[in-house]
Amino acid sequence: MENRPVDHQKQGQSKRGRVIAGFTLALAIALSAFVLINASSASSVAFGSFWFLAFLPAYLCALICYVGDPDGSKPASFYASVPPIFGAIVIAGSIWFLREGVICLVMLAPLWLGFGWLGAYIMRRQRGRSADPNTFRSTLILLPLFSGGLESQLPVTNDQVTLTREIVIKAAPEDIWPYAVSNPHIAESEGRWTFTQNVLGLPRPRATMIQIVGKAVGKGSVRTAYWGEKINFDERITHWEPGRRLGWSFSFTNTTLQDYTDKHISPDGQFLKIDTGDYTLTPLDRDTTRLTLRTNYIAKTHVNPYAEFWGEILLGDIQNNILTIIKERAEARHRSNRI
Repeated sequence: MENRPVDHQKQGQSKRGRVIAGFTLALAIALSAFVLINASSASSVAFGSFWFLAFLPAYLCALICYVGDPDGSKPASFYASVPPIFGAIVIAGSIWFLREGVICLVMLAPLWLGFGWLGAYIMRRQRGRSADPNTFRSTLILLPLFSGGLESQLPVTNDQVTLTREIVIKAAPEDIWPYAVSNPHIAESEGRWTFTQNVLGLPRPRATMIQIVGKAVGKGSVRTAYWGEKINFDERITHWEPGRRLGWSFSFTNTTLQDYTDKHISPDGQFLKIDTGDYTLTPLDRDTTRLTLRTNYIAKTHVNPYAEFWGEILLGDIQNNILTIIKERAEARHRSNRI
């Protein structure tokens, strides 16, 4: 029997074609999932599900490896490279074509990369085992439907979370109180550097103005916070104890915060509710006060620990910046009063 020469160029093109086909199929599935979830009445819950955050990237990266390496001949470096390449393509497409917010993508990236590697690793291990290929292919097709349906039957836990930041201010409570209540005309240079505002680009506070309801400022008044040029929301005063404590409940009467940050993350939505907040002023000595800022929110997802981790970073940055603004203004007022 005559031995035919092996056309290595055609073999290489065929292997590259399979890899490209794997990525194309995974991207098509990812886009289809996004469109279906986005059209769902419970889209915000779905985007915060374990299925979307963990299973989907693991499954898609495993699928790319399965299609791109049908005979299991590619090295471990191929399997390790699939998740970051796929993630980079998804992020670029989300920014340019889907107009997704940066904050959402930054929150998704670690999970998609980590579980993508897990999916690729499982697929590589599976290559070394003898299994019925038809059964394996059927499992690969039905697994997304089964896992998604299973999670939809699980109850969502509501976790009450209190995020706390505090700062020591060289000023008496009476010098701090006016800035805890209202801060008109906040300059861009005021406050401190934060990851959320300086890197991710969330607008910095521009002003906090209080509206009088009734005969005087106090409980029942409405304070409006302005961030940048587009974001604003209300805080309804629920506790008024001058020089000691100021409490409020958040009221998001518009979608400006959601529109600017991410359309899937509503501050008063299906999987997140930013609820109440308060300042507490604790005198440490005659001219020193500890100012504590608390924000209470409710996390309502299947991945609450991960959501709370990012809440600690994002909301914590916002709190630290606000406290620094108050500290700078109160200490300047205190120094001028002593002159």
